[in-house]
Amino acid sequence: MALASNTDNIRYAGTGRAHVGAVGGSSFVDLGDLENLNFNLSVTTEKMKTNRNAAKATILEEETDREASLSFGLREMSNENLKMTLLADTINTANQSADSVFQAVPDPALVDDEYVDLGHIDVSSTKLTGTITGTLAVGDTVTGGTSGATGKIAFVATGYVELVNVSGTFQASEQVYETEDTNHIVPTGIEALSDVVVTDATGATRRVQGTDYTLDPDYGYLRRLSSGTTDATDVVSYDYEAVDKKYLWSMATASVEKKLIFVTDKDDHGPRQRWTFNKVKINLNGDFPMIGSGAAILNVTATVLADNTKPSGQEYFKTEIIG
Repeated sequence: MALASNTDNIRYAGTGRAHVGAVGGSSFVDLGDLENLNFNLSVTTEKMKTNRNAAKATILEEETDREASLSFGLREMSNENLKMTLLADTINTANQSADSVFQAVPDPALVDDEYVDLGHIDVSSTKLTGTITGTLAVGDTVTGGTSGATGKIAFVATGYVELVNVSGTFQASEQVYETEDTNHIVPTGIEALSDVVVTDATGATRRVQGTDYTLDPDYGYLRRLSSGTTDATDVVSYDYEAVDKKYLWSMATASVEKKLIFVTDKDDHGPRQRWTFNKVKINLNGDFPMIGSGAAILNVTATVLADNTKPSGQEYFKTEIIG
């Protein structure tokens, strides 16, 4: 009988799931969607040839080495996947809570035509455009008469104010006051700006984005332009959002060893399979495209090692055919 005489023996489609856990452990982390997963088993032999005649025929072949390995592409940039492949020791947390900065001198100091880190990401400010009645001043706290929203004035100009430390949502046509009916603005326009408020130390002179400075609001990088009027003593005001942040110190460990389990999808054509690799050494292998077209894939190789805690003959991996 031919090996493939029954087409049910032919696996087709090639989908499934892979999990990793501690060597010898019983709980596992899902690696998520994979670009691919390949298994390789290579056997190296040495041939002995006769010296009795010129034919040099092979008279003996002995195995000298055998090696099993896996290669796979991780599509999902989860914390655990990055920790494993980038040889990080721990996943550290440095969450950013929503808050504001008012008239702070940037530290580190601004540098001509170079970006400095403000220390916060997703920065912004709020602009209310409308008629000002009475006097509004930098540092005043204003309140929306209808909305109850509040904010702190970082800059005042004819026909608008810029606010930080904003809480709530201002509404058009409401009175936004420092003193109700006396010192207030009635906004006809309300804008959430991808900008910070850069002024001189008194708050009287506003620097202009694109002329005096440029900003990356997503990552909080501020650059003073040498062609502008920004001064070393200028101050910055802005709001920043709540953001979950985690970080890794990569290449902090020599290697990563895991137990790896692969299960085929039951709806694929062909026999269901489960492969259990007792101990594999994980290594990032090849380029990780940070910029380019298509998905960024972490390409990984894993060498199958012997788990000497297992019985003789069971140290490497087990393949199960199910059903």
